Amino acid sequence: MKDKKLEEGEIIARHLGPVTVLKWCDKRNVKMVSTYHSADTQRVSNQGKKTEKPLCMIDYNHNMGGVNLKEQLLHMYMIGRKKMTKWYIRLFKRLLNPTVLNSFVIYRQVTGINIQQLSYRIQPVEGLFKIYVLRRRGVHRDERHPTTRFHG
Repeated sequence: MKDKKLEEGEIIARHLGPVTVLKWCDKRNVKMVSTYHSADTQRVSNQGKKTEKPLCMIDYNHNMGGVNLKEQLLHMYMIGRKKMTKWYIRLFKRLLNPTVLNSFVIYRQVTGINIQQLSYRIQPVEGLFKIYVLRRRGVHRDERHPTTRFHG
């Protein structure tokens, strides 16, 4: 299945218990794993052209809005583009990106402030730099501002 070359519209699928793995060629090869769908297809028309499309792809395209939006929002500000050898650093950076994005979305919903994502991401970095500079200068904790707040 991995090395099998498919023509446009061709499907190859394997089943093991409730798990279906399929590979389908649209313009490019698309691979899907599903415990919900089988390899059933449905005839669809796209720009006047009728093709057979796997039901799992139809479902995915119908319901992917939130995932696709997340990927679009994360793409511009990805952390950790360099390869790291330590697995825990890679894991931390991989978890940090969606965590910051989720906090951004919640912040905008709760406050109603329409802040840009880049501005939001810069604020905690500036706060950390201020803390670092104050420590380097020997300023003690009680002399600093108690907390750094986000503002739009």
